[in-house]
Amino acid sequence: MIAEALPDPADAGRDPVEERQLPRSGIVRHAGRERGAPKGLPAGRGAGAVGGITTGAPACGRLAVDPLVGRTEHGLHIERLIAEGGMGAVYAARRVATGEPVALKALRRVHAGDSGIEGRFAREVRLARRIDHPNVCPVLGEGRLEDGRPFFVMPLFDGVTLSEEVRQRGPLPIGRALALADQILAGLAAMHAAKVVHRDLQPGNILLVPGARGAGAGEGATTVKLIDLGFAHEPGVDTGDGVTPDSPGSLVGTLLFMSPEQAMRSRAITERSDLFAAALLIYYALSGKLPFRGRGDLDVLVAIVRSAPVPLRRERRDVPRVLDEVLSRALSKHPDHRFPSASAMRDALAGVPV
Repeated sequence: MIAEALPDPADAGRDPVEERQLPRSGIVRHAGRERGAPKGLPAGRGAGAVGGITTGAPACGRLAVDPLVGRTEHGLHIERLIAEGGMGAVYAARRVATGEPVALKALRRVHAGDSGIEGRFAREVRLARRIDHPNVCPVLGEGRLEDGRPFFVMPLFDGVTLSEEVRQRGPLPIGRALALADQILAGLAAMHAAKVVHRDLQPGNILLVPGARGAGAGEGATTVKLIDLGFAHEPGVDTGDGVTPDSPGSLVGTLLFMSPEQAMRSRAITERSDLFAAALLIYYALSGKLPFRGRGDLDVLVAIVRSAPVPLRRERRDVPRVLDEVLSRALSKHPDHRFPSASAMRDALAGVPV
């Protein structure tokens, strides 16, 4: 693991997260691996959003050239390459028959024929198909390209990630942050009911879509979409990462948003691991910071495992004490001390005065 210096927690003018949605190195997302992204945009992304991946003009020149662009396969005309991650590439496409815009995610060429990576890709599709909820990005179809690589199709959304929202506008008003948190937890409740644990909840995987309807969202309000199930698993089932996910094993997820059991690989990664990450998301949305801090990735991991979280009211005095109490419980070191479910945590947040 490569540790990299993080901004000083006292530097309120900088975002300590800075969109850690970066290309995967193995199965761990590290901070600061991608350079040269346009100022104001997350690394490797453009403007807008599609199927959970930000879109618009490609973020760098190499993304603009791809042999799939301009082709028509399976009734889909592939218009442009949007983004490229460690496992897949995402394209803006259009259904030839109806003109409907969609997002197409295909396994990267470098992984063609790799049974392990293809298994993870297939697992992402299989688990996503279990979940039918307005706050979770759905899979609309799947297949194989003419060159044999697997792909799947998602809706094309126009929106921004939570990371972009906070970076561009600063900490969110309490009412807005709680409304988004309500939808995040509604989506998690549906995911967990389907026996799926996300394992990688972080601001880059929370898509905010304006003008859509969702659980907890009224007409014209922002709808949350939980995206990217590339690291998701079903507790008790071998993920193909080389371990059974509810036992100690590989370090999986995004470093700054891991639960203690993920960081230590000492306990089962369960639904309550997602609740820890959800609390980090709420803290970040309201402060632009994180409650566990350090000069580098390893320092942050040590803080997650050993240190008490910095109270949110220390960063923002207008936060109700009861909200700090809810987050403190969700950020408990031991999973048994957190809320028993996403629905229970959602109910607790519903009692926070705005």
